[in-house]
Amino acid sequence: MKIAIFGGAFNPSHLGHVLVAKQILEFTPTDQVWLMPCFRHTFHKELISANHRLIMARFLKSTNILVSDLEIINRLPGDTIDTMKLLEKNYPQHKFNFVMGSDNLPEFKKWGSWQELVGHWEFLVFPRPGFDYNLEKYGLLDPKFKFTLVKNDFLAISNISSTLIRSRLTNKLPIDYLLPEKVSDYIRKNKLYQ
Repeated sequence: MKIAIFGGAFNPSHLGHVLVAKQILEFTPTDQVWLMPCFRHTFHKELISANHRLIMARFLKSTNILVSDLEIINRLPGDTIDTMKLLEKNYPQHKFNFVMGSDNLPEFKKWGSWQELVGHWEFLVFPRPGFDYNLEKYGLLDPKFKFTLVKNDFLAISNISSTLIRSRLTNKLPIDYLLPEKVSDYIRKNKLYQ
């Protein structure tokens, strides 16, 4: 099976994540997307507990969108290369690639072992508003690098982000239409991001 790993903080999970995952399934030869909340962030971003983020990610599950706790259970430090190697070891029957937003391209060379990563695994680059696909501009245009730019005339992109949702919560603005009802209920019930 061809599985796309959609890693991230999921702090919190939202409809933008669903939009990307569903379109990876629609517009690339992918059988399943695995959402994978990180245990800790590589660049030491402040996160709520991994358990809360995992529960919220599980509210996004559907037929071909699954949630993996591999990074959390193994307490991985946040380097994608560790995740991909562990996946290959644990699931040799599957072929894995990795989903990233175009907003990650300018900083991609700061990722641990980035050349090995993109030389070995395919990276599906999904557009984010305000960030182009220009691999040459970021010094990433090399035939050895496995970048696939997700492009389609029918592609829907949005500016919904976890940062935006947390900012709206801080400013007492509604968030209900930006994430699934179960996620907003969970945030309210557990008094998260206050």
